[in-house]
Amino acid sequence: MTATGIQVGSEELVPGPDTAYDLVICHEDRIVFHDHYASPAFRLRMCAQLLTASDVVPGAIDASAANEVHELYQSRSAQWESAPDSVVNAIAKLCRRWGVQVYVSTTRKKTEAPAALYSVITEYGPGQTVAEHFTSREARRVSLIERADMFFRAPGSIPERVLADEQRLAALVSAFLMPANVLLTETVLDQADGHYKPSGRPLPIL
Repeated sequence: MTATGIQVGSEELVPGPDTAYDLVICHEDRIVFHDHYASPAFRLRMCAQLLTASDVVPGAIDASAANEVHELYQSRSAQWESAPDSVVNAIAKLCRRWGVQVYVSTTRKKTEAPAALYSVITEYGPGQTVAEHFTSREARRVSLIERADMFFRAPGSIPERVLADEQRLAALVSAFLMPANVLLTETVLDQADGHYKPSGRPLPIL
């Protein structure tokens, strides 16, 4: 297993709202998990949690292997905030024996001011929230489909009635990420002050 960091351009990427920190987990040459986080430290925490307390890679990492990952993660606690990617890399090397690959990438988001934003808010726990913003409802729906699809062994397994309803898609993603909660919101740009404001109440996830 290898952990790789990818940058856009030659300048160093500084943590902030315009920077995305991706985590990709593969097994048997297939992506089984891909998500975005607000910081490298948050990405590390989720990586450790996914490999030790979830069924993202069932059959590859058993209880004994998960315990090894947990012990390694705890032994590097001094680096959780100062050098989180080095801890991810160490975890990646450990998991190599189980046929699981972990990749990380860091990219700069485009900074634009669209008239409206269609967002997916994923609440993993207190103080652990990731927001993804899209310029159209269809783009958000496509992203939800991609997130949900990666949890199925065979692509195209999402029921048609779910594919057609972004609220059902969000509920499906939320179910796979339990106890995380997924919320859909819509905001519009106020030309007077340049800030985005809610266009209505958050869409309920049924």
